[in-house]
Amino acid sequence: MKMRDPRLALALVVVLAACGDGASPVEDEAPTPAEVQEPPLRAETRTGPVTATVSLAPAAPRLGDALTLTLAVVAEADVAVDMPAFGDALGRFAIVDFTPREEVDEDGAVRFLQRYTLQPPTSGRQRIPQLRIEFVDERAGQTDARPLELLTDELGFEVESVLPEGEVIDELLPARAPLAELEGPWLTRNWLWLAAAVAALAVVAGGVVVWLRRAAERRRLTAFDRATARLDRLRRQGLPDAARMDSWYVELSDIVRRYIEERFALRAPELTTEEFLLEAGRSTELTAGHRELLSAFLARCDRVKFARYSPGEGESQEALEVAHRFLRETRATTQDRAAAGDAMDLGTSIRRAA
Repeated sequence: MKMRDPRLALALVVVLAACGDGASPVEDEAPTPAEVQEPPLRAETRTGPVTATVSLAPAAPRLGDALTLTLAVVAEADVAVDMPAFGDALGRFAIVDFTPREEVDEDGAVRFLQRYTLQPPTSGRQRIPQLRIEFVDERAGQTDARPLELLTDELGFEVESVLPEGEVIDELLPARAPLAELEGPWLTRNWLWLAAAVAALAVVAGGVVVWLRRAAERRRLTAFDRATARLDRLRRQGLPDAARMDSWYVELSDIVRRYIEERFALRAPELTTEEFLLEAGRSTELTAGHRELLSAFLARCDRVKFARYSPGEGESQEALEVAHRFLRETRATTQDRAAAGDAMDLGTSIRRAA
């Protein structure tokens, strides 16, 4: 067909060119790759037949994020493992949840799993402290039945701030509008529901208090049972001879020190005897007689460890009985404080004998 009007033909060419540009294929933008989640921080430690793995997720948290700390321990068959006790805090981190689990493989190996939910206190550089696992190798052919320990590696990480880097908020927000007062008729109609809600909250709060008290009591009894079991194992090995004298008294004093740390929430394994006694003496649950008994007992052990003193079988048997007596007396402090009054006379007699 022949165009009679040149202007009409020019307009048609412009329209077709515009449509052609709009219909031409456009290169698609490169798809944004999905955010790859960073793997959790991990640290593995092995001592003899026990392997411990500590992992923390997320690896790069922000302030306010809940941290999941997992402690996985694998022990070979016939190895008795004592996992870390649950508390209210782990270093500077508050423990908001705790889940333990234990499994046994077909070959007899035992797998322990403890998962903590932690709340970081502040932003900046943080670290998960070392966790201590105790175990006793009771496999066939093992002659050393002393408890051993495995310390996990520390985990260092950075907690990001929720504020943009370098930004400081110094401007106050405007005041909120005043709240509307509750009308009298509404309170009159719903006072029964309010009273029921208050009563339900009181019942729940009372149950929580009772549960927390019972949980604290179970932890204290567990410390006593653990120390008593170690003393019984030491007794079954027999009284020490000259070759075993030093190691026997080191184990005996460690049992009592470890019991005091767990029983009275005292974490001070690196302190000297004098510093340890000073820290233990601050507990209001230890009577003067108990402190005197503990001082005389640890002084006797130090004489063997540092002064190369060689006590006779009678003295070693007496030291073992004193350790048992101290555990029973301090355990009774929680249940019946009146039963602890006899510790003063016993501590005086032991000091004189030492």
